[in-house]
Amino acid sequence: MPITVEIIAYGALFIIGSALGSFLNVLSMRYAPERSVFAEKSIGGRSHCMKCKKKLTWFELFPLVSFAVLRGKCRSCGAPLSIQYPIIEFLGGLIAVAVAYYLNSIYSVPDFVFASLAAPWWHYALLGAWILVFIILLLVLLIDLKHYVVPNELNVILGVLGIIVVGIMWKYKNELPLFSTSFLKQYSLFLAPTGNLLLSHVIGAFTAAVFFALLSFASRGQGMGFGDVKLALASGFLLGWPDMALAVVIAFILGGIFGAYLLISGRLSMKDRVPFAPFFVIGIALVFFFGEAILKGYFTLFGL
Repeated sequence: MPITVEIIAYGALFIIGSALGSFLNVLSMRYAPERSVFAEKSIGGRSHCMKCKKKLTWFELFPLVSFAVLRGKCRSCGAPLSIQYPIIEFLGGLIAVAVAYYLNSIYSVPDFVFASLAAPWWHYALLGAWILVFIILLLVLLIDLKHYVVPNELNVILGVLGIIVVGIMWKYKNELPLFSTSFLKQYSLFLAPTGNLLLSHVIGAFTAAVFFALLSFASRGQGMGFGDVKLALASGFLLGWPDMALAVVIAFILGGIFGAYLLISGRLSMKDRVPFAPFFVIGIALVFFFGEAILKGYFTLFGL
């Protein structure tokens, strides 16, 4: 019985996540820098083929399923559909399942208990908040890749979600399992300047924002935009210190490797811009899921 309930619960989460991914496709493809992400032109109106403009029927809008049934082509004009549709829909479903599964393991909540809604209410609030965090970060990634901008409203949403997450952990810190307030687990003990949960998140926000602001100022906004500074502020408060520091290091390593590859291959010149937010988003995700393992591997490598 527990296995059946577990499958149903995570299956439902995947469907919800893929539906959110489908909505992200709409927002990212209709977004224009001169208006809000959630403007009526972005969220209003029926979905339609980008080539023939024919409105899609209800059975053409099922995440993943419709793309597979239609074989990646418009039913009316036969134009190929963007591969972004199924990729983002799948990532949305994967986010919902992976975040819930991972946080269940951190908070020592068995899957069947999670599915039967027997855990404390704040546990589900944290699950929902973190799922939304990664959904918003995925939208940030998509928009920055295309437009080289991080919309203000997305940073505000991340900031609000950060307040919710940190507020819940602060309120119920005595009920949280050992080392569950940082994704670096036991390594946070000697990397953090203070054991105060709230202060560590304030430090994470402050240090990240100041560091990115200095880079933006030094590069006159070319190497680092002010949208990235605000993203660092919101994400820094969400992750806290020292988690945020590791996310930034990973982001710069990945960005440096990718940039060097593009330069060497001739696909990029020194004057071309490279969006940084996607690397930052990946860095945050890696710290969230693998922060402890990354540091363990690093210290093992040097015999520490």
